[in-house]
Amino acid sequence: MFVRLIMRTIFPFLCAIAGTCAGGSKQPHVIFILSDDQGWSDVGFHGSNDVWTPNIDALAYNGIILNSHYSENLCTPSRAALLTGKYPIRNGMQHNVIADAAPWGLPLTEKLLPERLNELGYKSHAIGKWHLGYFKRQYTPTFRGFATHFGSWSSHQDYFNHRMQAAFLEYEGLDLRDNMEPDWSESGNYTTRLLTEKAEKLISNHNVTKPLFLYLAHLAPHAGNFDYPLQAPPETVKMFAHVKPIERRVYAAMLWELDQSVGRIVKALNDSGMLQDSIIAFVSDNGAPTTGLYRNGGNNWPLKGEKSTPWEGALRTVAAVWSQRISPNRGVMNHLMHLADWMPTLYVAGGGNVSDLGEIDGVSHWDFFARPGAEAPRNEILHNIDEITRYSAIRMGSYKYVNGTTFFGYLDGWYGSKNSAEDYNVTAVLGSTVAAILGSRSEKSILRLRSRAVVNCPAKEPGEIFSPCDPSKGPCLFNLEKDPCERNNLYGSADRNLIERMERRLSEFEAARVPAGNERPEGAGDPRFHNHTWTCWRDDEELPLFASLRF
Repeated sequence: MFVRLIMRTIFPFLCAIAGTCAGGSKQPHVIFILSDDQGWSDVGFHGSNDVWTPNIDALAYNGIILNSHYSENLCTPSRAALLTGKYPIRNGMQHNVIADAAPWGLPLTEKLLPERLNELGYKSHAIGKWHLGYFKRQYTPTFRGFATHFGSWSSHQDYFNHRMQAAFLEYEGLDLRDNMEPDWSESGNYTTRLLTEKAEKLISNHNVTKPLFLYLAHLAPHAGNFDYPLQAPPETVKMFAHVKPIERRVYAAMLWELDQSVGRIVKALNDSGMLQDSIIAFVSDNGAPTTGLYRNGGNNWPLKGEKSTPWEGALRTVAAVWSQRISPNRGVMNHLMHLADWMPTLYVAGGGNVSDLGEIDGVSHWDFFARPGAEAPRNEILHNIDEITRYSAIRMGSYKYVNGTTFFGYLDGWYGSKNSAEDYNVTAVLGSTVAAILGSRSEKSILRLRSRAVVNCPAKEPGEIFSPCDPSKGPCLFNLEKDPCERNNLYGSADRNLIERMERRLSEFEAARVPAGNERPEGAGDPRFHNHTWTCWRDDEELPLFASLRF
């Protein structure tokens, strides 16, 4: 027992010194690219034709398309799950997001992914959006395991002047930080390009003998401020003159900029000699808000619902992973994976032992990715239990159980539109930066993979009658293997044993839930008191007397 404890203690340091872990192989660099509010059908490999994502598509076709990957339904809970390996109910992050000027954040008792990887010898850096709390400096990225951070602390910003307008409050200020310092110098530089340039520079300056963890959390394609929500460089918008209406055209341009970022990151890794030793994941934090708050017009079709709801359009997200270390013939994988699984998956890939992570909800998929014939490691996902909104949802095998909904059901429809398979721009994929570097599959192979990754709602059989879900009247149950679009509620006709198992499992999770940690915004966070910047206002010792008021 003592020897085992000693080995667990010194092994990470030994493999860090040697630059090797996991059986003597070189530790992989990890580049995790998180998009923000990107719809299910807002990539070519899921059926989009009006928006172009050739680099993202090429990365996916050369790696694994994770076709049953689930995130949380909002920004803050998703980021919490990713960086802790836990469902948000474990740490009070399950309800809504951290509102601007709200004095709370991801609990400091949580040990985050960068801290875990640092113990294995990694150098961890964050670029982009944080949204896990900043009312005190201890909650910000460089105090949570990241050596550096460039980006924003809150939920959104103007893509050119980098100022953030608070929702429902007349607060506005700069939300761009270079580590802990406000950065006023980048006004006029488009956010997506700016974050990409910072990532390129970081990669080019990295000491390749030490493994890198780069967390690149893009703002795109999240909407900006209310007065100018969709923004892209004019020359990019002109590329999509064929897209109607104008809002969708600008959104397409925003996605193009995001896609070009992926191409540039892959090129930077290749130029630095790091690519062949890298793991690159591309994941969206939740589905698109097609019509709701901060709507961007993204397309979740044919999935039901949108961001912030308990439906597939919010939860089932764009996801792909590429590495030379994964099995080359995986293609499209429909096994269940949750955002919390990336913590143990990347930790194991970096040479760690998953048992050292303690009690987490995530499960490692690394063996499943890397070894042909390995069994899928997950058969269940808790989507959420929100005691304030009063809804819960869980998936077990092919079945999904939903009890309650959000926003009184106003966002419970099907939004977006279907694309024509004949209009897919395969030529752009074949000519992309990523395809040029990684090599390209044939057009026939690409179209075959795409057809497997596109979700279709089966047509009704003759005489078949669907029973729609009305969560205001009672729970709903769906067989997602047969009904991925959640059109047919089986609750009244399904095996009662199945329903009882799912409800019993929800009760077990409910017993372990901690109360939501949400706090209301307070006047002390108003940027007017802090040189017109969003800052760690609770660290200030002197504030105007009325600044302590909460709203």
